[in-house]
Amino acid sequence: MKTTIEWLRAFVPLNTDAKTLADAMTMSGSKVENVTRVGELVVGVVTGRIRTVEPHPDADRLVLCQVDIGTRTIQIVTGASNVFAGAVVPVAVDGAVLADGSVIRSGQLRGQLSDGMLCSIQELGFTAHDFPDAAADGIYILPPETKIGQDLRELLHLDDTVLDFEITSNRVDCFAVEGLAREAAVTLDLPFHPVLPAVRAEHPEAAGAQATIRIEAPDLCSRYCGRVVRDVQIGPSPDWLRRRLRGAGLRPINNLVDITNYVMLELGQPMHAFDLEQLAGRSIIVRRARPGEVMRTLDSADRALDDTMLVIADQDRAVALAGVMGAENSEVTAATTSVLLESATFNPLAVRRAAQRVGLRTEASSRFEKGLDVNNAARAIDRACELIEQIGAGRVCPGLIDAWPVKPEPVAIPFSRDGINRILGTDLSEDWLLNCLERLEITVTREQEGLVAHPPSWRPDLRSAADLAEEAARIFGYNNIQPSLLSGKQTTLGGLSRDQRIREKIKDFMLAAGFYEACTYAFESPRQLDKLQLPADHVLRRQVRITNPLGEDFSCMRTSMLPSLLTVASTNWNRSVAAARIFEMAFVYLPTTWPVTDLPDEERHLAAFLYVEAADESAGQSFFHLKGILEELLVHLGIPAAAFTTEGTDSWLHPNRSARIVAGETVLGQLGEIHPAVAAAFVAPPRLVMLDIQLDALVALASDERRFQPLPRYPAVSRDLALTVDRAVPAARLDAIIRSAGSKILEQVR
Repeated sequence: MKTTIEWLRAFVPLNTDAKTLADAMTMSGSKVENVTRVGELVVGVVTGRIRTVEPHPDADRLVLCQVDIGTRTIQIVTGASNVFAGAVVPVAVDGAVLADGSVIRSGQLRGQLSDGMLCSIQELGFTAHDFPDAAADGIYILPPETKIGQDLRELLHLDDTVLDFEITSNRVDCFAVEGLAREAAVTLDLPFHPVLPAVRAEHPEAAGAQATIRIEAPDLCSRYCGRVVRDVQIGPSPDWLRRRLRGAGLRPINNLVDITNYVMLELGQPMHAFDLEQLAGRSIIVRRARPGEVMRTLDSADRALDDTMLVIADQDRAVALAGVMGAENSEVTAATTSVLLESATFNPLAVRRAAQRVGLRTEASSRFEKGLDVNNAARAIDRACELIEQIGAGRVCPGLIDAWPVKPEPVAIPFSRDGINRILGTDLSEDWLLNCLERLEITVTREQEGLVAHPPSWRPDLRSAADLAEEAARIFGYNNIQPSLLSGKQTTLGGLSRDQRIREKIKDFMLAAGFYEACTYAFESPRQLDKLQLPADHVLRRQVRITNPLGEDFSCMRTSMLPSLLTVASTNWNRSVAAARIFEMAFVYLPTTWPVTDLPDEERHLAAFLYVEAADESAGQSFFHLKGILEELLVHLGIPAAAFTTEGTDSWLHPNRSARIVAGETVLGQLGEIHPAVAAAFVAPPRLVMLDIQLDALVALASDERRFQPLPRYPAVSRDLALTVDRAVPAARLDAIIRSAGSKILEQVR
């Protein structure tokens, strides 16, 4: 985003040099990539009046000009055909430097002294678009009232400075000169004067009687404003407007196009102008494109549209691809006398996708796709009308045509002084914080629960207390925050933390037990949970939906790792992998509120499965194989023996071949054979066994100590007992009885 310091001064009284301003803006978060002086190389060029023009005695195509430059009269030899006595022209005197770096010296030209050079607009570093009144091939003739002897740098404002900002995509307000000026005012603690347009609207006919606007796709267009301008006179823009456009990197075209571009740069709101007489029925319909619809855009290219794109249409055809570019069929030309101005807010994702599909990215689309302030649409169109009246480009009709079906919800952010200081590691006072937020035009109220911030509509990036802390930090000055050591349970002086070591220990054990590690996506289709036969109200069905998913199959954050691993098992099984052991250690995402209003809890889980060949005699013993591996893992981690109970297992497990895993008072997870219906739904092996454990709970119970004990004097004796009991007695009950009856010499029950 480029702008000149002169343009910034229209909003804020800057009294610093360009380097100081650039450094201050960079430190406050608005990075200045480059600082360029306008016309930096043009030196020693002044205005002069041609007194006489005489033929060169020795050259037919050259003339001798006597030029008054204020301090003296000099002779200049030129071949330009448009010079005449009385003309005021730019004069490069002896020693002057032109835009291309050329140095002008006095010398003889065909036997006659030439003390300088008369300059064209190109030799000063400009084009005919910059100065439409300049001759296409000849000397630049200045207005006759121009002061003689004036430095051209002063006359053409070549002493201005262009600042090139690197703006991050979340700060859409800074893709406007007004937004950058607001940042400069906050950074330097100076008063800020926003644009407050005033439209006279002197045409007698109301806008609403001349055009209509209807939005048929409110999900893609939340607001559409229109104003009508009559008696339009297309012509060049005034010097000051062209100069500001040039400084921002845009080429001046004509007054109407320049004004819409000017407002886009000044307020960040792209606009478009339609020839009102070319709109069928003088109506605007905001709708989805029809399949097979084709539109020729202003760059004379035919664009194939589809129903995912939003178009601006009249009663007969599309007249613009919303947020991207207008169509030739409603283009403003030199013959245009009435225009309809557009200022709208479109769905950012829809604009981005449309621009990508048609291969056309414009200044307008790059702003729309970041999300615009819906409250800025009417102000921007009023500003354009004010400028049209100011430069005499037309007469504005009274009334704003405003279709606004979707209004934004106000944002409220609870915060506290202690919370901000805890995030930043500072000790900022509440008064300083409130003053800082006031300078940022963030309203703060005191509610029963504490302080609540209400950010302005042009700051959509402010959504949490952490965002407010960031604002406080950059205004306070990052360089003023005293460095401090990190604190927290995960902080280590090199090496791994305790939890990291134990997780690595678990991974090493699983690999040593013959398991392969999987790495699956953290998002899935909600239909996957249907295959688990979960009840409609099951807690695992409370999934966080992704607003911009890759597709329906990746639209929700997973609440269980089982669907992911069952899909892995199915893939292996159906590719003739007869036996497999696979595990994964990853996060599941469990909402803390329902409906979801905050970030979900992230729980680490360990999930694993194994299956063997169907013809293997041990296929029916897979449950005990996996149970034995789990018991060995618990021993490896120094966790006392876990209990296995059949109570409370989920519906995805076989009712008679499953168990809950309990260690002390902690429920670690579940283990068992997959229910046949679930296995069939996933096309998985029929005797697949799985376990699902809360990894953080397992790590919390584990011991990271290495304990040594002497070899036993009396070796242990193993006894294999067979007991006859009623079928209703679970194995866990027998295990508990044996342990309670055992003495100190009982070491282990398996």
